Amino acid sequence: MQTQSQEKSKYKVAISKLLSLADFERKSRVNDPPDFHLKRIERLLSYLGNPHIGQKFVHVAGSKGKGSTSAMIAWALAENGYTTGLFTSPSIHRITERFRINGESISEQDFVNLVNNIWPAVEKVTADRDIGVVSVFEFETAMAFCHFAISNADISVIEVGLGGRLDSTNILTPLLSVITPVSLDHVAVLGDTIELIAGEKAGIIKPGVPVVVSPQRPEALSVINSRAEELRSDLTESKQAVSIGNIIDLGLDGTKLEVRVDDQAFDLHLRLLGDHQIDNVRTAITAINQLQRFGITTINEKTSTGISNVQWPARNQLVADKPTPIFVDGAHNDASGAALLKSVEKLFPNRNNVIVILGTVRGHDPSVVARELRPLSPKFITTQSRHPKSLTDLELSDALGDSKMVVSANTIKTVDALECAKRLANSDDLILGTGSLFIAAEIIEIEHGFEPELYPDIKLPPRP
Repeated sequence: MQTQSQEKSKYKVAISKLLSLADFERKSRVNDPPDFHLKRIERLLSYLGNPHIGQKFVHVAGSKGKGSTSAMIAWALAENGYTTGLFTSPSIHRITERFRINGESISEQDFVNLVNNIWPAVEKVTADRDIGVVSVFEFETAMAFCHFAISNADISVIEVGLGGRLDSTNILTPLLSVITPVSLDHVAVLGDTIELIAGEKAGIIKPGVPVVVSPQRPEALSVINSRAEELRSDLTESKQAVSIGNIIDLGLDGTKLEVRVDDQAFDLHLRLLGDHQIDNVRTAITAINQLQRFGITTINEKTSTGISNVQWPARNQLVADKPTPIFVDGAHNDASGAALLKSVEKLFPNRNNVIVILGTVRGHDPSVVARELRPLSPKFITTQSRHPKSLTDLELSDALGDSKMVVSANTIKTVDALECAKRLANSDDLILGTGSLFIAAEIIEIEHGFEPELYPDIKLPPRP
């Protein structure tokens, strides 16, 4: 029998093995263009026996809300008695969070087994020498498909990693496609207009596969509509399919609301904070009801219970309430920054000063979030998470321009930034951590005493 330390050692080796691959999520060399296409994931899956074929999926893309919406769909289906897989990214505290069955993360042992079982196929792709080497996210996509197949999942919810059209998850043909709100995000890769980005998101729509769409900007909806019509895919707008009545604001305890679908109504306690989550509820419930055409029947009361049980950390999360409230959110673009502003104004109406701990990663413009939060008259503390693509304090200071800075000139770690914020804050102030999910995650770990899962730089010998 293996000791606990031996099992932990094998788990760390498996993580190191995985992260030795091409890692566009974590790599810091911004001048290296990502090699996006579907040929590699197609080849990798073929060497694994195409585990995705024959499985049932819901595929979710979007600029914001896709993770929360995916979780709501998955939790609701599980509550209705279906063995439900969920693949999301990025992870908040542990890499195993990306692969879930009925809300439970994959075990470390199963993670190790999957990495070792898939690795020979990775080496075969490399040996082919015609389509490059497998990336981390491609490997993780294959892991998800294999894990859900082994677990005999009835249906799995798959969140797109980046974009949609060329994302490795787009190798699947789902029962249903879902597109959450589209906004400017990853412009260097996806394009610098809403129309271009919407086109990338709409790339997940498959011929004849129905699609559910969250409330969208008109220019985004036009692009998505055109793509759906071209592929003869029925399109359902969630705001027309699901109506919301009798909203009771519970503040930091969430929201109670009445949901109406067709001629039926039921109550739901939404514990995820922020008014934008109401639109995510609409989308999730619309998707769940659309699945009934494929024989996946649900009961409204169970759907309500499942969604009410969703826990999705680092998104509008109260981390501590005393002596100074600490609130975190992974807002990183204009739309999510605007949503965060509304949440703060609503949830903390009696706040005095707002101290923002801000950090972001390359590919996102921190000045956008800072601009959206400007009505709070905040003081900024810039920081750098341990993520290898994090902007330094000096880079953040330059990007923020004339925003009032509390700390600058020297890069400080998140733990130091949090201590600085606490020294500056009074009990009637608010400490707000934002700019990326990684900053939010680190603040949660610091406050709750979670041991972080650290990923050292991987140095391997050159490939043959």
